[in-house]
This record gives sequence, C-alpha cells and structure tokens, in this order.
Amino acid sequence: MFDILSEDSRGFAISMDLLLALIPLTLVLGFVAADMDNILYQMEDTVFRGATDRAASDAVSTLVTTSGDPVNWETTGVANVVGLAQYDTSKGAPVEGTIDPVKLAAVTDSQIQSIIGPNYHYYMNITTLNQTNTPVTIKLMGNASYPNAKDVVKVERVVLSSKFKVVTSLIQQIRFTGGGKTYTTSPFQTSYTSTNSYDYWILLANNQGFTAATVSVNNNVFSFNSANMGTPQKINSTFLTTNSTIPNQYFNNTVTFNGTGSFPSSIDLYIVQTPKNTGASEITSDTVKLKPSTFDLYLWLS
Repeated sequence: MFDILSEDSRGFAISMDLLLALIPLTLVLGFVAADMDNILYQMEDTVFRGATDRAASDAVSTLVTTSGDPVNWETTGVANVVGLAQYDTSKGAPVEGTIDPVKLAAVTDSQIQSIIGPNYHYYMNITTLNQTNTPVTIKLMGNASYPNAKDVVKVERVVLSSKFKVVTSLIQQIRFTGGGKTYTTSPFQTSYTSTNSYDYWILLANNQGFTAATVSVNNNVFSFNSANMGTPQKINSTFLTTNSTIPNQYFNNTVTFNGTGSFPSSIDLYIVQTPKNTGASEITSDTVKLKPSTFDLYLWLS
C-alpha cells in the first residue's frame, strides 16, 4: 500500500501550484507596466476627445436652438450669450433650427469663441443643401486650418437658413378673382434701433398675371406696374412705427395689398429686412426663401 504524502510534501506541492499560477499574472503585470505610458496616453486622449465632443455639441445646440440672451442682441449690440435661432415674437419663443439671417450677419468671432471657451479653435460653415444646383455658402467663420489640425471633432445639424430675413409675407395666398379684394399680412415689428441698423423692403415675386398692384405700409402707398413689378422697393424708415425715447421697444406695422390683372392671377408678397446698404438687385425670392442647410462646427484643442 502506497504511503500517503507527508505534510512537507503536500506543502511543497501547494507552493509549486501557487508559483505556477503566479507566473502568468507576473507576465501580464510586466506587459502592463511596460506599456503603461501608452495606456495612460490613450486614456488621456479619450478624456480630452470626450470633452471636445461635449463642447462642440453644446455650442451647436446653443447656436441653433436658442435666440440668445437677450433675444434681440443683434439689434441692441449687447449679448450675454449669442444664439442664432429666429425669435417668434407672437409666441415668445425661439424657432429652433431656423437661423435668423440678421443674427447671423451680426455675430462676431469673439462671441462664438465665448461659447466654446478659450481652449479650442473652431471653424463654422453653413451651406445650403441643394441636389440640383451648386450649394451656396451662407456663412464661414473661424480658423480654416482645421484639415491640418489633430483630433478634430465635427458636429453637423440640418437647419433652415436664408440670406435675408422675411419679417412678414403672403405666400400662395394672393389671387385675383375679378374683384377689388384687399389682402392683409400679419403685422411686422420695428423699433427705433432696428430702423437705424436695417432697411425694410417690399418684394413682389412669382407674379403670374398681375399687371398693377399697390402695397400699403401703415397707409403709405407703394405703386407697382408691369414695368417694375419684380423690382423691390425700399420702405422709407419714417413710414415705420418707432419711438426714439424708447429705442428698443418694438411696434407693429400693418401691410395691405391690392392688385389687378387677368383671371386667375397670383403673386407672393414679402417684407424683407436687410443690412444697411443692401442693393435692390440682391433681394430676390431665392435670397429670402428659407432653404435646408448644413450647419457644421469643427472644434479642436488650441
């Protein structure tokens, strides 16, 4: 009968088992220690990239979904935070995803930089989405060297944008049926400050059959005929409702349309707000219509 292992033999066997078990663990720890610098670098890179992702996403959300603080910062020239979304005064809320051309024209590099913070470079590109014609660039801002930068984060949103802002309109509503019908738009608002910063225009577009028309702004009449029907007319700022003693207070302006032509005729009416010194030839149905556009923000560490 075989002798049972002595206590010493059993202890030796257990020690050998432990030693054999520790060898792989020792090798793993050795590999980890040898590659620790690379692991730490990758962890650091992941942390920084995650922070950049969040900064870019937060900046885009602020710009395209809010109108800023105050909401009329583009008129007052003072902004605690800039936002580019159009502000619906009737609802008292921003129109998320619809870019206000006036805000877009007014925003500065330093205001964008204040949103993303001092640790980043940025590049912003807003371009129309157009499958049939060449896309039109609406706005470029920031550092265009992003193709040469490292670890660039890109956030893209689809928004609505236009070159100029329509403050009120009658689209696919005006029809000539043989009578003297008067069409009235929803009121548009102006302030003393806004009329000193921007011009307001009457644009008649997509005319089908009208030979003459009159547009009244606060009972000030503008006449159109077959020769100038497609030419925008600037509204004299004195015709608009303002108050110099409360320059930032907005007031309503009323617009009516009457026209004559063959039956059936149709036409679209726009009241357009533009920066000062904008030429009449720049104001067309193409430059005032909202179009789907890409809003791209590139962000990288400075």
